[in-house]
Amino acid sequence: MQMAYALAALCCLAVGGRGVAADWPQWRGPERNGVSREEAWLKHWPANTVPRVAWRASLGKGHSAAAVRNGRVFTMGWDGAQDTVFCFDAASGRLIWRQSYPCRSILQWTGPRATPTVEEDTVYTLGQHGQLQAWDSVTGARRWQVLLPESYNPDADYGFAWSPLIEGPLLLLGCGRTGLALHKHDGSYAWGHDGQPGACASPVPFTLEGKRGVVLVGMGPGRNSVLLVGVEPGNGRALWPPQPWPEKWGAMGADILVHGRSFFVSTAEQHKRCARFTWRDGRLAEDWSNASLSTYTSGIVLLGGHLYGVDKSGLLKCVEWETGRERWSQRGFGEHGTLMAAAGKLLVQTGHSGELVVASAQTDGYHELRRHKVFVGDPATFTPPVLADGRIYCRSYRGEFVCLDLSQ
Repeated sequence: MQMAYALAALCCLAVGGRGVAADWPQWRGPERNGVSREEAWLKHWPANTVPRVAWRASLGKGHSAAAVRNGRVFTMGWDGAQDTVFCFDAASGRLIWRQSYPCRSILQWTGPRATPTVEEDTVYTLGQHGQLQAWDSVTGARRWQVLLPESYNPDADYGFAWSPLIEGPLLLLGCGRTGLALHKHDGSYAWGHDGQPGACASPVPFTLEGKRGVVLVGMGPGRNSVLLVGVEPGNGRALWPPQPWPEKWGAMGADILVHGRSFFVSTAEQHKRCARFTWRDGRLAEDWSNASLSTYTSGIVLLGGHLYGVDKSGLLKCVEWETGRERWSQRGFGEHGTLMAAAGKLLVQTGHSGELVVASAQTDGYHELRRHKVFVGDPATFTPPVLADGRIYCRSYRGEFVCLDLSQ
């Protein structure tokens, strides 16, 4: 449900013994595809051992994942009366700053849905009732704030869920029929300010034939469907006619996955279905459609021509990108299980048991490499793990935030 990207961002740093390390400055990483550039991180977690817990913190309720930049970790939580934005030292867990603002509850799983987005010295956050704010990443001072109209809310039960996306001078959100763009320096509206609700998925950028685009999900007529929308980020001009997708209430919680000129879409709230579309002749054409990987909240990753994700049935699955054919499935991950990937391995956070599982992204079957229970308290979570600079960050819904240090 949780539902920035700067093309030139994230210089990869050579780190002795760890291969490549990189920041993770926004939801689903530098390219919003859930894939890390880090390579040798697992060698510091030998088989049949327990990984070192570097530090823990208590955040309050929510779904906000970690954003990591320049040795600092940013995330959010709700204490029953306020949302709080946290900034921690990545290595020690020392609280560098925190900023809170009043926030009332919502009906389903109260707490911030969005993950902070960090660019240079600014952190952008979105609260569950549309509190869009920019903060100085060093001091925590608030630079500007905008309260988005309630009409943008996908559903009163859900709350505002899109993690902000940076494209050049603009900040993009998944609300409105074709998205909403604000000027990132002051929060003023740039385009798309139509007051219409979006869905729950966050916008995803792509580059095709040298041109930038953003794919996002809007709300269809009568809230009985969603719309797959592509726009030019600079001006909001449509790249193709909106493509309807039959899911009620805007309940598309998994972001669209982009590869080349193709787009993978999946829902499982009222409509259990997934599909691949390809952009041809100015419109989206369906390549295949089935129920092989219908996900409720899990992110999907694409590795070696295969999709990996947790189906609403709680199965971790491997599905062929070209055909949609299921290659294998494995039980035990919970309907809210989710994942990311690094160096050909899947880092899977179970949705119900509080376990972090590492498995090989292989097509011949499920190969588990590591398993560790990360949460001491209530293990329920919707939030994917984050790997950045040899550290893995896990977060439970109740706000247990755990840093596993695999950097040495």
